[in-house]
Amino acid sequence: MVKFRLNKRFAAFTIVLLILSLSAVAAKYQMIEKVASVYSGVRIPTGKNINEYDINAQLDPVEKILTATQKVKYVNTSDRSFNALYFHLYPNTFKSETTVPFEKGEMEFAYPGGFEEGNISISSVKKNNEVLTHLIMGKGDTILKVNLGKPLEVGESIVLEMAYTVKIPPSYGRFGYGQNTISIANWYPIAAVFDHRGWNLEPYYAIGDPFYSEVGNYRVAMALPTEYTLATTGNITKKENNDGKVVWTIDAKSVRDFAMITSDRFKVLEDEVDGVKIFSYYFEDQYGEIALDTAKDSIKIFNECFGKYPYEQFSVAAADFFIGGMEYPNLVFIDEGLYQEEQKDILEYVVAHEAAHQWWYGIVGNDEVNEPWLDEALTEYSTLLYYEKKYGKEVKEQIYKNMIVRYYDAYRNSDPNVNEAVYRSINKFKDSIEYQVMVYYKGAMFVEDLRNNLGDEQFFKVLKVYFDKYKFKNANTEGFINLCEQVTDKEWRQNFKEWLKYNKE
Repeated sequence: MVKFRLNKRFAAFTIVLLILSLSAVAAKYQMIEKVASVYSGVRIPTGKNINEYDINAQLDPVEKILTATQKVKYVNTSDRSFNALYFHLYPNTFKSETTVPFEKGEMEFAYPGGFEEGNISISSVKKNNEVLTHLIMGKGDTILKVNLGKPLEVGESIVLEMAYTVKIPPSYGRFGYGQNTISIANWYPIAAVFDHRGWNLEPYYAIGDPFYSEVGNYRVAMALPTEYTLATTGNITKKENNDGKVVWTIDAKSVRDFAMITSDRFKVLEDEVDGVKIFSYYFEDQYGEIALDTAKDSIKIFNECFGKYPYEQFSVAAADFFIGGMEYPNLVFIDEGLYQEEQKDILEYVVAHEAAHQWWYGIVGNDEVNEPWLDEALTEYSTLLYYEKKYGKEVKEQIYKNMIVRYYDAYRNSDPNVNEAVYRSINKFKDSIEYQVMVYYKGAMFVEDLRNNLGDEQFFKVLKVYFDKYKFKNANTEGFINLCEQVTDKEWRQNFKEWLKYNKE
């Protein structure tokens, strides 16, 4: 996610610097520099060790109610047996003003018409039509615990059947609706990750992107009124008229999450680059073209810099979304307020940033709660690479100095007691400003320093090997350090410690 409404003072400062930087971009489009990829292609993994979600849902866009049934095939890939499984119920964080994932200063933007509740109500959980006991727990009732009856042993799988209802709130965030769009993200029961810490059951924090998940295979059927258009994770494989509605069938293999956005006003543009279909869902004609062109160039540049985008499509959707942009697999939400003349430079920046997240978070995953720097710092620096490869190094340097470094210096100088740690959990930051300055900006400065120390040849080799090793998996900081040292045959731990305040857990 890239956030442009931190607070009035710093948001205005950021936007002014960004516009000043981008105004230096030459009018003539320069040739994209080629960076030879070590890997010619990326195969989407198939096999028995991936969780599978089969969801049938229908949306009432008037009442903003979604009803669904869901089958989940969960595979125990851990080293121990489980008596219970845990799922995140993210919509329940919208039940109360005290738990919604927004800071106080954001509420007027998140709920321009006033607060109303959103939630998810689980009506049943079964196994082979046998009712299983379950418990709603955690902060904001955001965790579903399902008691299995008998242990799920190592290597075994289980199929759970769930029925639930989702109430979508009037929120201009990841999950909610506004005047133009209905954003359906983080909306279904998704399996919690079990790792060396045990079950990761963190709540839906207001700061950052508090998500951590494994890739899964999805088949989703969504019924909508005929006048609605759907943008989604995965590939739309079928559209059928059924009882006065259109049922959209979507197939998504090895994706980290599944999101959708719908509107009865969407216009759609389509193009292709490197065998990937690019879609732009928009409301204003010329700015839909800007989003489309930026997405195309981003996919091409990042394919060359990091490794091939493995999916068949990538969609950019204008949304009633006040926080700039938000990434999901194959789909990003972009604040529709950026689709105007005075914001078009920022629109390009945000689309490029969210496209970079397809590599860092989407394909190469990480724990965004406890190690958020790992995807955000790489993504912010990848956005700079977009400008470097598209417009030249001088433009990249102007943006880096005028936006990243100056913003970081201004924040650090404003507070003599600023906490300089980049490596920390999102719940350890005092607010979104500190989070963005340290994780995005200082994090990007660290990546720039790493590049300068490595040299371009080894720097891009590290990124390509990192992508290749951790694609469709979850990476961590320790693994990234080890990889840097293996690729370069040099010691880099001290650099990570000094820049990030990283200490091995």
